[in-house]
Amino acid sequence: MKFQVDPKKDINLIAIKLIGSFMRKVYLFMMLSIDGYFEGPNHDLSWHNVDDEFNKFAIEQLREADIMLFGRRTYQLMESFWPKAANDPKMSKENLEVASLMNNTPKLVFSRTLDGVEEQKNWKNVRLVHDFNPAEIRRMKKQPGKGMWVGGSDLAVSFIKEGLIDEFRFMINPVTIGAGTSIFKGLDSKLNLELIKTRTFKSGNVLLYYQPASKP
Repeated sequence: MKFQVDPKKDINLIAIKLIGSFMRKVYLFMMLSIDGYFEGPNHDLSWHNVDDEFNKFAIEQLREADIMLFGRRTYQLMESFWPKAANDPKMSKENLEVASLMNNTPKLVFSRTLDGVEEQKNWKNVRLVHDFNPAEIRRMKKQPGKGMWVGGSDLAVSFIKEGLIDEFRFMINPVTIGAGTSIFKGLDSKLNLELIKTRTFKSGNVLLYYQPASKP
């Protein structure tokens, strides 16, 4: 039995399927402690449980995106490390590849306080956006391309409130830190998620993949 299309009845359905197959997805990835913090007091990240297996995962994940979206503080943290790492002979092969991906992937920085951002030899394709415009993000999602990664808790909450995140990835580290900042600080409404996949690491980390729960 051959599949037949009625142009008058099915052209809209075909168009929707074609557009949907090319739409970008927005991803949020965060390292979290068991007690629910993404950073400790004074922005401490020393408890992050990373090894070669994690670095290989980071490479896989970065390859899924062709745009990175940063809040100010996360951007400054990345900018202070990865351009230098690209020239550090002590860096592992995996970290050098992460540095290359971080440095060359287009980056949008959302900040009302920064006056500007500068490109460097090892830090290219960066642009400053002063105002968060949900309509512009939705427009970008409709363009063909890979995914878009969101970095930064405040920016993440802004995206969550607008329903812009398609997939959440939480890497649970086997440690409690007692105090810090919650990834959902500032979120004042209920967020229902559906678990779609899990992945365990030899280090004891567990990666949980969620998507927004379907509405009844």
